[in-house]
Amino acid sequence: MDSVIAAHQQVGRTLRHLVAIAERGREGIVVFDLNRVIQFVNAAWAVMHGYKTTDELIGKQISTFHTEEQMASDVIPFIEETEQRGRFTGRLGHVRGDGTPFFTEMLMVVLNDDAGRAVGVIGFAADITEKERTEEELKRYRHHMAELIKQRTEELDAANSRLQSQVTEHEQAGQKLKQEMAELSAASEQLREQIREHEQAKDELEQHIDKLEQRLRRQSDELTAAKAQFQDEITMRKKQDEYFKQQTDTIKAAGERLQAQIDKLSAGAPIGESDMSKAGDWGEPAGSIMDNEKTMLENVFRQNVVLQKPKLNTAAEENSH
Repeated sequence: MDSVIAAHQQVGRTLRHLVAIAERGREGIVVFDLNRVIQFVNAAWAVMHGYKTTDELIGKQISTFHTEEQMASDVIPFIEETEQRGRFTGRLGHVRGDGTPFFTEMLMVVLNDDAGRAVGVIGFAADITEKERTEEELKRYRHHMAELIKQRTEELDAANSRLQSQVTEHEQAGQKLKQEMAELSAASEQLREQIREHEQAKDELEQHIDKLEQRLRRQSDELTAAKAQFQDEITMRKKQDEYFKQQTDTIKAAGERLQAQIDKLSAGAPIGESDMSKAGDWGEPAGSIMDNEKTMLENVFRQNVVLQKPKLNTAAEENSH
């Protein structure tokens, strides 16, 4: 009897010790029997659900902490799963005394007696409202970040597309510039070749001009000499013309005297002293007057022929120039 009492006392101390531990725990703890009637709750459980004391919860149904919808869809299936497995963990919806819903992370364990028969269930709950709020905020933040990343990615893609387009345009412009530079280089080389050809043509033209100038100077000198010669010939011709005129006048006078003598001779008239004096003017005897006149006419004729030759030569030279 004393041993039974001592064992009972030991169990009582152990239960009180466990209760003290449960009361100091941060997690909410609930014990309910197979009829789902609450046998024990700690202070954390009561506060978690919006109640001031634990005593007011003893003897109530577990459904006190859940809505009908939660009981049907989540709580009953959760308890049944615990009873089948011996323990079960998961996310479970609750409701506070003022009707505010919240979520907990639940661990339920089956309680067995000494014979191993199930007599109830003990549940451990951690309010994950802040966690849910934090996760929701994190979720929104992640969504916002995803949107920002998406927007930024689209902007970067657009910028990259523009950059690629600009790079392509720059490459095309570079190719075009290279082509234009090549064309410009070819045109420059062609221009240099043309300049060389023009310089060569200029040198040849200058040489030709020098030759023409030399030829022109020679022709000018020749023309000057020919002009001087022509002037000399003109002067000589004038002198010859004057001499020829004098000779012509002399011949004319001699011809007239000769004709007079002939007329007298033809008439049979004697030649008088006056005629002899006239004949004496020629320095010859009267009997040879006719011969002297004839000889004079022949000399004048020959001189006239000689005087005509320079004139013919001068006309031929003028035609050649």
